Amino acid sequence: MKIQTSKITERGQVTIPEQFRKKYGFMSGDMVIFIGEKSGLFMKSARKFNLDQLEKMFEKTDKIIPKYKLTAEQMDKINEELFK
Repeated sequence: MKIQTSKITERGQVTIPEQFRKKYGFMSGDMVIFIGEKSGLFMKSARKFNLDQLEKMFEKTDKIIPKYKLTAEQMDKINEELFK
């Protein structure tokens, strides 16, 4: 997993580092989805997902975390695989 930082502006804007924009295909004007979960905040391209499907998937995720006692790191790996 690669980590980079970015500042939030006074207007709440964040610049997605170029490396991630290129790798994940984000372009100027794209819509994105922010997903708040217990293990963190996720951002996905709105082009690839139906919001209803995402909500159902994360409802299941909330049940899986306590059942299998997953750590945030383990959930990150699972989410990384789901969002390829």
